Amino acid sequence: MTNKLLVVDDEDGIREVLRITLTDAGYEVFTAENGFTGLDMVKTHKPDIVLTDIRMPGMDGMALLKSVKQLFP
Repeated sequence: MTNKLLVVDDEDGIREVLRITLTDAGYEVFTAENGFTGLDMVKTHKPDIVLTDIRMPGMDGMALLKSVKQLFP
């Protein structure tokens, strides 16, 4: 079974490098450009791991992780 991983970062280049690297390592990778989209993707895809940038406009990484923890304690 492939582990699902969500990468949330507002910088396109970082998201893409992580997506390629982690896909090559055998993960099923989803990406989001901000915390709000990331939270929607968590609800939809239920990833095993969430990697997030901390400083993002709108919902930052810490707020995203708190929301994820509330959804999946």
